[in-house]
Amino acid sequence: MVNKPEKVWCVVAAAGIGSRMQSAVPKQYLPLGSSTVLDATLERLLLCEKIEHIVVCIHQNDNYWQHSKFAQDDRISITFGGSERADSVLNSVSLVKEHADLNDWVLVHDAARPCVRCSDINVLINTALKQQVGAILATPIHDTVKKVVNKKSTQTLDRSILWRALTPQIFKLDMLNNALINAIESNRVITDEASAIEQMNQAVQIVKGHADNIKITSPSDLDLARYYLEQQERQVCA
Repeated sequence: MVNKPEKVWCVVAAAGIGSRMQSAVPKQYLPLGSSTVLDATLERLLLCEKIEHIVVCIHQNDNYWQHSKFAQDDRISITFGGSERADSVLNSVSLVKEHADLNDWVLVHDAARPCVRCSDINVLINTALKQQVGAILATPIHDTVKKVVNKKSTQTLDRSILWRALTPQIFKLDMLNNALINAIESNRVITDEASAIEQMNQAVQIVKGHADNIKITSPSDLDLARYYLEQQERQVCA
């Protein structure tokens, strides 16, 4: 029997309201150059030929997606988010399961990370498929990191073992599905998909990514994202 080639499906978490942005418009729909944050992110992902299809998870009361330049793109489907990130990603994974094999992979990315490099995504995917282990993009922490209790520093942590988790993060479809269900049923808060996998005592491979893969969470991050995108464009054109 010939094994089917493993496919990589992509989930984009875009159901948040971005309260820290102090804007009436969700951060994923804020202007970024000639585009929006979400459209800029999708444009990057669509450049990656290894991705089979993209599922964008939006808020159930979203009135902005219909204006996206990708709203009618047949390479993209949408689903609706839940009360927490795990619920939203699980809803997206459930949609993927309708078309994928359980041996396929799911690549999860934040809508608010428009500066991700396609080269980093390709390295991440290649690493996961070659080693058959879930993997995440991450960057080492170079700052001195303090443990703080009641606004007082109580300990300096060993930064040599600390990494900043980024997205995308990629895991086997069946494993991610089970990990998310377990986290939800256990009422555990997860801030990324890797934390759900870790709670199942499964290994997560670290793949070093570029530090310019920032997550837009505050108004000043928009300016920084514009700068990084301009610098990346100059590097491509140089």
